[in-house]
Amino acid sequence: MTLFESERLYVQPFTKDDADIFFTLNGDAEIMQYIREPKSKEESDAFLDENLNFYNSHPGLGRFAVFTKDNNSFAGTFSLLSVNNSEQIHLGYALLKPFHGKGLATELVKASLEYVFATISSETIQALTVAENIASQKVLLKCGFTFTHTMDHGGDEVMVYELEKSKAQETRIK
Repeated sequence: MTLFESERLYVQPFTKDDADIFFTLNGDAEIMQYIREPKSKEESDAFLDENLNFYNSHPGLGRFAVFTKDNNSFAGTFSLLSVNNSEQIHLGYALLKPFHGKGLATELVKASLEYVFATISSETIQALTVAENIASQKVLLKCGFTFTHTMDHGGDEVMVYELEKSKAQETRIK
């Protein structure tokens, strides 16, 4: 079931059969450097199970698989998750190294906005990034997000970017 798509990508929920591709991303220290500690295969498999269970208790939210349209290659993940167990939701993304530098992150975020605001009840969506992740900050700014403040998230100091629903509609058009 495709949740949303862009010109070059489509996004769908992970399945139990996706354990290997899930580990490809979650076990890669370079990709995880700004997100969390990389996981062993066992930890990744358990994390996938947690994610699959999360879908049931939080419809529309969780971590999702991103694939390319041209050859159905696994490109990375897109997520919609709670900020520190609050009502506020943040979006996130991570792409495998072969997909960096091609404008795919910006394309993914822009394409997600209709889905995001149809799924969440808030008039704003947040995105969190550590200060060192300049590339992600550039993507968020291109997509209409603005930096609002810093906060503690899971023990890390993160920069919080926000996008209002009304501004998201303008961003999708561009």
